[in-house]
Amino acid sequence: MSFQLTPEQHNIVDAPLVPLRVSAGAGTGKTTTIVLRLKALISGGIAPEVALGITFTNKAAGELGNRLRAEFPDLTADGREIQVTTYHGFAYHLLQEFGALVGVERDMVVIGPAHQRQLLEEGLGSDTYEYLDLTYPKGIVDRAFTLAGQVGDNLMDVESVRNAAPSLEPRDDVWATRLELLTLVDRYAAAKERLGVVDYADLVGRAHRLVTEHPAIAQRIRDRYRVVLLDEYQDTDPAQRELLRAIFSEGFPITAVGDSDQTIYEWRGASRLNFDGFVRHFAQDDGSDAATLPLTLNRRSDRVILDLANRIRAHLHGNESFEPLRPGPDAEAGTIETGWLGTRDEEADWIAEQIGRVHEDGTPWTEIAVLVRKNRHIGPVREALLTAGIPNEVASVGGLLEVPEVSELLAWLRLLEDPGDTTSLARILLGSGYRLGLGDLAALSGWVKRHSHTAEPGPAFIDAIEDATNVEGLAPVVRARLAGFQRRYRSLLVEAQSASVPDLCRSTLAAMHAWTEIDSMEDHAGLSARLNLYRFLDLVESWVPIGGRASLGSFLRHLRLLSDESAPRELDAVAISRGPAVAILTVHRAKGLEWDTVVIPSVVEGGFPSQSTSYANPVDKAEYLPYDLRPVSY
Repeated sequence: MSFQLTPEQHNIVDAPLVPLRVSAGAGTGKTTTIVLRLKALISGGIAPEVALGITFTNKAAGELGNRLRAEFPDLTADGREIQVTTYHGFAYHLLQEFGALVGVERDMVVIGPAHQRQLLEEGLGSDTYEYLDLTYPKGIVDRAFTLAGQVGDNLMDVESVRNAAPSLEPRDDVWATRLELLTLVDRYAAAKERLGVVDYADLVGRAHRLVTEHPAIAQRIRDRYRVVLLDEYQDTDPAQRELLRAIFSEGFPITAVGDSDQTIYEWRGASRLNFDGFVRHFAQDDGSDAATLPLTLNRRSDRVILDLANRIRAHLHGNESFEPLRPGPDAEAGTIETGWLGTRDEEADWIAEQIGRVHEDGTPWTEIAVLVRKNRHIGPVREALLTAGIPNEVASVGGLLEVPEVSELLAWLRLLEDPGDTTSLARILLGSGYRLGLGDLAALSGWVKRHSHTAEPGPAFIDAIEDATNVEGLAPVVRARLAGFQRRYRSLLVEAQSASVPDLCRSTLAAMHAWTEIDSMEDHAGLSARLNLYRFLDLVESWVPIGGRASLGSFLRHLRLLSDESAPRELDAVAISRGPAVAILTVHRAKGLEWDTVVIPSVVEGGFPSQSTSYANPVDKAEYLPYDLRPVSY
């Protein structure tokens, strides 16, 4: 889309090389403005190699890099590019080059949340705890995981936090619980040291230690660049801020672009106060606050949408001033329609009816989206759209382990690891491979009950299948199917004793005749199923245990811990549509996207907008770091 730069954008593009904060509201063209500012600087004589762009996610870094390559094709052809990375990527590159100075090897392995949870879980051991509830180990791991992040993201260490504990007489249950959690965090740190791995907080913490303990290195890095641009700065945490501050403060021309109203990663340690405090953290060389320039012209939304957005922002800001969003010159009045429905199904049917009407009025399917607050809201809407004949596509929202082709493979793997896993066995027997009914399972259950007194522990369903000839109430065809299952199970069980996990997955898929079934599907459904299996196999191939043997049990445990994360992208399913389709995705993943028509279901009190059930208050939550232990005042 071609358009004229606004005066606000011109001010940013032409701004001098001084510390600058850009307060960019939603839909105001911040990425375009960043690219054009870099273009103006390079046209003014700055070499692309001495410009650095840092953003929050790999996806955003890729998009910014693509925009820059499209804007500077000649430079790309010459092999000269502007360096674009993420905040963690920047720390990683520093350690790759200078990490030996702080005890980090070049071949360091960075572990993600699933491996972090595994080490924390192992740290529970068999100890006795006074304040932690061992009847719910996952809850303890979650709290220790949060505290470990709090310690790392605030450049602290376990011993410093432990030494800050007040006297526990009279007893302070919160601090006493925190001290027990710190024991787990300490074991976690020791395990990382023993295994030679680091997590993402370690990357930033070690890089910060590098540039603060070795000022000459910090100066060397600073001298490499003439300008630094920070995107999505509102999503940074205090440690990332302090790393950048140790290198690029004291008047360095660093530009931070963000919007404190769009902080969406607070659950990962981000602080909106980082953006608010940028003018002080990165002051000009004379000590005065950095300049702030706004971007307020929204080119994405109609007037009624912006009016509502500004009312919400005014409520959020309270007595604080803020720059309201303004409509673009082509903005229309726009409409907001509401429906008051009695049930979830009535709402889904109403949504399908409204989408059908909008499409008949001329809006393409691809310009319509349904944005949900939670994944569980997707099902009813999708079913209603399918019933109405409306093509739709569920964007990546997890669910890889639930799609049929993957869930059956996973059921086989779980059964091979644990013959007593009745849920997985039932999933296999009730599936398309054997087509048993609930009555057949009831017959097997009856056999188990009758023989439960003969052994300790009692027999399982798999034992009933072994003795299927003596199970009452089974038709001959059912006995034949059980015999077929028994042969397949025994064959795979023998292979599982020596095969690698990837090889076992492939053998199981072959035994299931999975690829033959996929070949018989309609083109788009078959392609989706094939890609989902490929994605799962890629996950298996890329998995490496951080300790011990790469066994089936340890891989299944990794999947369980991976599922405990919030929206892990490794578990995103693939969906291929026949053609143009209505998009269905979560609000969280819709950030930065736009459509002509958007539908939001389940707008109810406490649901949308969501209502927090827990606050990160260290006064009554032991997993959060007390405010007085966090670095540098805001």
